[in-house]
Amino acid sequence: MKTLALSLLVAASALAAPRPARDTAAVGQRGAASVGLFNPLRVAIADGIELEANPLVFFVAPNLNSRFRLLDGRFQLTAEAGLSLPTFGMRLMKGFFFPSWETSSNDIGWMLVPRLGVVFSGSAFEHDVWTVKADAALRVPLGPNSATPLNSFVIPLDLLLAAPLTGFCARVGGAWDHAFGERLRLRGEANLFVTGAQGTLVVSGQPVGPIAPISNVVVTAHLGLDIAVFQQSRVTVGVLWANADQGASQVVRQADGFSERVRGRSNNILPTVDYIWAWY
Repeated sequence: MKTLALSLLVAASALAAPRPARDTAAVGQRGAASVGLFNPLRVAIADGIELEANPLVFFVAPNLNSRFRLLDGRFQLTAEAGLSLPTFGMRLMKGFFFPSWETSSNDIGWMLVPRLGVVFSGSAFEHDVWTVKADAALRVPLGPNSATPLNSFVIPLDLLLAAPLTGFCARVGGAWDHAFGERLRLRGEANLFVTGAQGTLVVSGQPVGPIAPISNVVVTAHLGLDIAVFQQSRVTVGVLWANADQGASQVVRQADGFSERVRGRSNNILPTVDYIWAWY
């Protein structure tokens, strides 16, 4: 019994190992790696240089992002550069996300999507970390293209495909990561996105004008809790709020007794969950 109790105590001590803040400007030492069910695979190929890719879609939409540490210490600065080829994966979704393209002459052209970004982080109090970031992705067409904005009812999906479908997506955002003891971390993040033109009708690869004016500004916020498990892994749970113009409208009765259709922005509230393994 004493042996069992001692073993449980040792296991509990291992579980209580501190976890570093995620998604900051920190870049690992050579050999460090992490991967999640939805988070990208990230590997440090040298001290201060990381490569990352999303394994879920890599074979249908090849993607690679590199991270280079520019400044280390209490303040950390990291530059990011990436490239993706989303065409094949998007064509596989034609019958589901793009049903009209499955039976029309329109098609999603071959394209490259380069991405550049910068991440700046600093420490606060004893274990807290703040982060600000900015990045932009641009579509580089490799031939004729009839891709149009997805304008789905799921805002995060629209953001994921914003650069390939609208030609551009830029973001500025900030986050604060607070440690509750050695097992829990609470992270709050807010982002402002600007995409390419929304609501534009494309015929035979040529834009012919907007169907209706739609704002290309999107706002998101995420609150997540990291729970330490085992030696270096963690479970993350949270909730994402996203606000965008999706063309919604409602009839509003005015003071003069007449009714008018008024445009409004839409909100998505979605749960998030992941399990992340790490090696240091």
